[in-house]
Amino acid sequence: MSTNPLGSSAILQQMAEALPTHTQSDQTSYLSSSHEALALFTHACMTSLGFRLIGFDEDKLEEAKCHELAPRLPPNWNASFNTYAFVYAHQQSALRFVIRTDRMGGKAEIRGLGINDERIARVEVVIKDFVSNASLPIRKSLNADGEEDRSNLPQTLQNVFISEGRIEDLANLIKINVVQKLLPSLHKEGYEESPDDRAAREDADEAGRRPPRQPVMPDPLPQPAQPYPYNDPLNPLPRNPVPSGDFPPPGFEDPYDINRPARSPLYPGRSPFGNIGADDLHPPGLGPHDPLRPNLGIGGGLPRPGGGQGMHPTFDDPLFRGPGGDNGDIDPQVPPGARYDPIGPGGLPRLGGRRPGGGGSGFGGFGGFGGDII
Repeated sequence: MSTNPLGSSAILQQMAEALPTHTQSDQTSYLSSSHEALALFTHACMTSLGFRLIGFDEDKLEEAKCHELAPRLPPNWNASFNTYAFVYAHQQSALRFVIRTDRMGGKAEIRGLGINDERIARVEVVIKDFVSNASLPIRKSLNADGEEDRSNLPQTLQNVFISEGRIEDLANLIKINVVQKLLPSLHKEGYEESPDDRAAREDADEAGRRPPRQPVMPDPLPQPAQPYPYNDPLNPLPRNPVPSGDFPPPGFEDPYDINRPARSPLYPGRSPFGNIGADDLHPPGLGPHDPLRPNLGIGGGLPRPGGGQGMHPTFDDPLFRGPGGDNGDIDPQVPPGARYDPIGPGGLPRLGGRRPGGGGSGFGGFGGFGGDII
């Protein structure tokens, strides 16, 4: 049965083999901080899956030096503070991969990038959930001859982590969120793809088939200046105004000529009802046609055809005339056939549609019925 390359024992062994060799005079520790242990753990996961270290800077590779020291790391691998970078190659891919571990407060972010692929895979972890600071730092141990003793180093590294289960949990996070995004079709003995791995490979294949997005180029010519609001003389004039609401009403016919202009031959610009109330906008005695004091003050004047347009209409006002003029018989106040009791001056009960005293009816001008019957 093949061994899982991301099992706890395999990763701890890779970590022990990656730590640099210390001479007798070297008093530095193997690991001094929790984020340093996390960076070494990430490197162990990558090398356990067949990734080959070729440098620590994508712009300055040291493949020959790394190959000579492998599986050991150079003594200055942790020279930077809180940021650790590794550059890898893999025989199953033509890309080079950059893995960076950054510490941000109590968290650490592990990021991976395939050079020329420009897709960043990342995972955030809380350091204290996996690493125990009580077991740090790890210093070298010497045997009876005074030489470096690395035989118990895997067990010492295991004590750095909370538990063996947390080691496998952390390795699984790196596998799903970083490795499977960088190299989803990885083949390694003992390595099995999870459903998340297959989904990542499908996403990668789809992203590879998608054509690159073209940048939006700005228009070299400025837009022509336009007045605001812009009125286009070629646009047709709006039709009858539509009242506001949830939706416009359908185009019904206009049987009562509400939307048609006035048809009075004497006053084509006025409505059939004489624009009642227009003169009430003027103070008493100051309007141009005051019906109460037509010859007094600056508002007086000679009577005009059609009467006034205020709250005191005269008998020649269009209100008391039909649409056809002074000799018309139809009263616009009463629809034909309706009973009407007048409330204005000089009116008597009559049949709807005829004026008082008008002919054409067998009942005379009074409609033939009592005045209070509707």
